[in-house]
Amino acid sequence: MGKMRNRGTVTITTNDQTTLQVRLARLNGQVQALSRMVAKGDDWKKMLTLAAAIEGAADQVSADLFRGYLESLMIDEATSAKAREGLELVLKRR
Repeated sequence: MGKMRNRGTVTITTNDQTTLQVRLARLNGQVQALSRMVAKGDDWKKMLTLAAAIEGAADQVSADLFRGYLESLMIDEATSAKAREGLELVLKRR
């Protein structure tokens, strides 16, 4: 995730925006698919598998946003690296 200054604030780059939009569109599609499966009374195992995929996708969006936030803090590289490492450990707990 990169950063770009805009009127005194730090915003995400166009490339990061595109990446997040793609992830969110995929996540939205998964949620809609799960909703259809629930409505038609689909197999529990299939629905649980899709729900787990949705959870993982949402975690990835949050991680991408948090990485971008860390980069926007203007902290030194060593501190930033430690914070990213902590984020990765939190995400692996699942």
